[in-house]
Amino acid sequence: MAIFGIGAIYEEDVSDDFLNENIACIGWEENDAPPAHSILRHLRPGDIIFIKSFAPHVGLTIKAVGIVMEGKVQKHNDLGTCVPVRWVWKGEERIGKIDDKWPVRSVTIYEEHHPKVQRKVLELLLSKVYK
Repeated sequence: MAIFGIGAIYEEDVSDDFLNENIACIGWEENDAPPAHSILRHLRPGDIIFIKSFAPHVGLTIKAVGIVMEGKVQKHNDLGTCVPVRWVWKGEERIGKIDDKWPVRSVTIYEEHHPKVQRKVLELLLSKVYK
């Protein structure tokens, strides 16, 4: 199991589309973002994914947390290349600035390794699973 952050800003915020369709997607064409598509293809059932926003002056904000249900990518006409996700938590949890040398939080998709962020994602996920 791994934890991944994914952005949902295309020309506008498509977070609600991800939530309503039970998917997480890369909106870029594969030719334009091969590393992002490679990461998406490596997601497996049971991996945890969170919708994030990141602005350097504000830091990291978690907008939703879910579990990847299948490791098979699928095309979605409006949203791009996607994986099925069961979204468990939705809200806005501001983590803020993180003092580390992991400069990937502004990219489309990445694996999260910071213990503070991992812990918060798990807390949000489990807050809905074990009420």
